[in-house]
Amino acid sequence: MNDLRFMDLVSNWLDGSLCAIESEELQAVLESSADRRSEFVDLCGLDADLRLMSEVVIGTPVGADSLRAPTKAKSVRALGSFGLIAAIAAGLFLTIGYEIGRDRKSDAEQQIATSQVASSDSDEVVESGCAVLSRVVDAKFAGDVQYHEGDSLQPGQFKLLSGAVQIDFFSGATMLIDEAAEVKLISSWEAECAQGKVTMHVPPLAIGFRLTLPGMKVVDLGTEFAVEVDGAESSLHVFDGEVEAHVPGSQMQIIREGNSLKKATDRGVVMGISKAADFPSVEEFERRKEEYYQRKTKQWRAAMNTVRSDERILGCYQFWRWEDEKWDRLVNNFAIPKLPYSHGSAVGARWVDGRWPSKPALEFKSPGDRVRINLGKDQYEGLTMAAWIRVDGLDRKYNALLLSDGYEDGEPHWQIEKSGRLMFSVSYMRFPPPNGQQFDPYRQDQVYSSPQVVNTDGRRWHHVAVTFDATTGEAVQYFDGKAVSREVSEHHLGNRKVTFGPCAIGNWGMPIEGVPFPVRNLNGRVDEFLIYKEPLSGDEISNLYELGIPN
Repeated sequence: MNDLRFMDLVSNWLDGSLCAIESEELQAVLESSADRRSEFVDLCGLDADLRLMSEVVIGTPVGADSLRAPTKAKSVRALGSFGLIAAIAAGLFLTIGYEIGRDRKSDAEQQIATSQVASSDSDEVVESGCAVLSRVVDAKFAGDVQYHEGDSLQPGQFKLLSGAVQIDFFSGATMLIDEAAEVKLISSWEAECAQGKVTMHVPPLAIGFRLTLPGMKVVDLGTEFAVEVDGAESSLHVFDGEVEAHVPGSQMQIIREGNSLKKATDRGVVMGISKAADFPSVEEFERRKEEYYQRKTKQWRAAMNTVRSDERILGCYQFWRWEDEKWDRLVNNFAIPKLPYSHGSAVGARWVDGRWPSKPALEFKSPGDRVRINLGKDQYEGLTMAAWIRVDGLDRKYNALLLSDGYEDGEPHWQIEKSGRLMFSVSYMRFPPPNGQQFDPYRQDQVYSSPQVVNTDGRRWHHVAVTFDATTGEAVQYFDGKAVSREVSEHHLGNRKVTFGPCAIGNWGMPIEGVPFPVRNLNGRVDEFLIYKEPLSGDEISNLYELGIPN
């Protein structure tokens, strides 16, 4: 084999256009010649790009090459020294031949899972995903897996039954899916579409992104395009820029703006005109999103009318803000009957989007951020606190949800430990002994901790709740509608009460000038906080969770 032919075969492998016959030809020469194997390794010199694409590059050599060199001649010219990674790639090639870039590790065949945050021995957080689910609108997914906005996605199957989603790949490419579709995420640079319609936007940074369909492989050259897969038929539609279309048995074609290419099993390729209106678009996504959240807000407000008129409720802080309000520091208590003195006042915290775009929330970031409330000094035989929160970081040893100012007799503190455990506590003074003997009065804290349930998993909202029965000393803590701990304090004595007085949501206490105080501010967002004067049942907590789920 002469040098020109060898270079041509290697270039085809690098840009993913190697056919089965060429694969056999290249594999034969590599098996028979040590010099060619050495040359192959040298030619695969994608050192800088491979480092950039980290671990996914071994599984996606074609996508990596496409990023740097969309044409054959350019691919070969771009080659240089390569080293260990290229040797591994060469070994993979010898092992699996033409199917390299298609056969993936076995876990890629499994239903896609959200990325898990893991810690190495040095406790440095690492990421194992390849994309982020950036937007979700009224979506239902196959199987038991539930996805949420902000989830990092690992390589694997992704099946949408209805609704719409946007997936942002780590490479910078964006995928829109509307209605039923099935795709497989291969890496940050590659995906497959097995069924349905998908629209891709690929900015210059992500040029080379690959999308494989039945009977067709698409390599982007910086553009916006869509694909449709219906059984054995695949079609490509280019709306902006141009893409490479590789169809086995045919020459690679450049499909440009306004054109389409259709491939069926029993027919050749058919050129046509692209129709953007038939595919998911940003405009349609935004329209659908606005309609969905308007409907969601209307349903939620109707449900909250029942909640706020519950005779057991003391505080119904919905974190609702009117745009024409001159002062935006008021946090209304919507409980009925109204208690004007119990309205909250935002300090430092700023208004942002809540669980969904049209639902306001307050964001707590600095050590001074808080919402001041005062529910009076009335005493009760129990309590319930329930809130929708988004935790951006567990920065403090104790991260406040609601803390009474002084932590006096019967006053509650509800926090999240740095480890992610919910912690509820109430402070009581000791009873004097019945025989009248002198004793040293001191406080006895009753502390209740859940297992670790809270983490800083992207932008996900969670519902947290705690109920406390002051007559029995039992506290139950809930996470996303389910009880995660149920405890009775060994220190509890009967005939106790609880009270609130001045409190802060998202922080602790009113600072005394000149006196240092512990920093316990929440790093995150709150967009609903309910306080009852009785412990609610598990079913009632579950109902509160169900009526407020964001998606």
